[in-house]
Amino acid sequence: MLRAMTFLAGLMICVAAFATGSAFASDDGYVAPVCGDPDVQTLSAFDCTGAEPVPSLDPAYADDPSTVASLQAEAAASAATLPSPADLPAFCRLHADVLFYTSTDWIRLGQKLLADASPCADYYIAIPPISGDKTTLRCLQDDLIRALGPRFHPLAEFHFAAWDAWRKARGLTLGDAAHEFLKRVHACGYDFSRGETWSLNEMHSGVRRNNGESRPNMRLLLNTLAAGVPDMPPSRGIVWVIGVGQNTTNVSGYKPQLQEWLQDAPFWADIARDVSVFGQEAYPDMRFWGVADTSRNDRTRNLSLFLEHPLLLAEAGPAGVATAIEFLEQAYVPLASAAWPYKSGFGFTAASDDQMKRFIAEQTYAVKHFSESRPHTAPDGRFAMAWAPDNTCKDPNPPHATIPCINPVLFAKLTDGILERLASSIHQAYEQGGGSPAGACGPPGDHSWCSAEIPEAAFNPLWQTFPDWN
Repeated sequence: MLRAMTFLAGLMICVAAFATGSAFASDDGYVAPVCGDPDVQTLSAFDCTGAEPVPSLDPAYADDPSTVASLQAEAAASAATLPSPADLPAFCRLHADVLFYTSTDWIRLGQKLLADASPCADYYIAIPPISGDKTTLRCLQDDLIRALGPRFHPLAEFHFAAWDAWRKARGLTLGDAAHEFLKRVHACGYDFSRGETWSLNEMHSGVRRNNGESRPNMRLLLNTLAAGVPDMPPSRGIVWVIGVGQNTTNVSGYKPQLQEWLQDAPFWADIARDVSVFGQEAYPDMRFWGVADTSRNDRTRNLSLFLEHPLLLAEAGPAGVATAIEFLEQAYVPLASAAWPYKSGFGFTAASDDQMKRFIAEQTYAVKHFSESRPHTAPDGRFAMAWAPDNTCKDPNPPHATIPCINPVLFAKLTDGILERLASSIHQAYEQGGGSPAGACGPPGDHSWCSAEIPEAAFNPLWQTFPDWN
């Protein structure tokens, strides 16, 4: 009944907006990310490289329908060594939902995760739309992710900027755009009844700033996406939220914006019905993590202050944030970074592949350690990372990277190793009995991956202010 009421309310808003000359189209408050902005964390960073998304960087990969059979064979071999997802082992006290935003290379990511999968986890992989028209879905690719087995779930990406432009060109609302998107998702064969759903790329900074009609527009969009369309059941989806860099030198504007937003109870109450995962783009920066001669405890505590800062701020707030806290403690997860190598956008990761492996290990450790320190709140069994390898090197000094251009074959090999460390960190951290944070650092008896030494790195003290409302 509640879902139906939400859907009808969305339709009424759509009709009212259309009847008044598409009121929501007049000033939706959208703020487009700027390429290379060092203070902004955004999924559009991959687009800024000019690279063309591909399903796999593996030179042996064939992007054709016959690939489904080979992926199914891989899944069958893995299933022979793992219990059924429908009958989790008794030691899986904590079921983990592991989520990935991908800009490219989503099939290889899935294969590497499958090769070292946790029996206590389900894996969700977002598939980017066609780069030339981001309202167009890649309809073969969901079949390929699905072929990896019942633990793997494709996510259909609603690209906000593209669909916002689509509906404005037609004098329509975001609700209309959501309906058209869902029709295309259904035509592609997505099945929301088996754990598949939609993801929003991305909730723009205009919402945090309360620009124009950004919040009513976003509520309408999420209401409509969650309500579904005929022959497609309702589904609470996943939202990726544009963020601010760990390297920022000034939070005097950002923190008050968050504080005001957290007290907008109607906004949080509304989206709580429609969103199952609220993924803050909190991509750590190696230069504010890898401080030499510091302990793992010091580094991961510093990481957690940044990764979890919206939740920590909410929990320090006045009574007016109660609605936001109730939602965030059930839905919040930091979207960390496995994107390599970048100077900005996904955080600074322009270091060696070895340092990237250590960076991933300690991010995984930090998220798991934080959840175990507070077992009844977020992020509990949720974990999320962005995967966006890039080796474009279109000029001698690419704007997004500081390491030299790498031979494509070698780059594929190096990123293979990064993916293997990523899969192992997740597997070992979310393993028996709910897992142990130390598993992110290596298998039992060998936790050597949790170490760091980035030249001139230093912790940013500004993030220490977020557990304090004042």
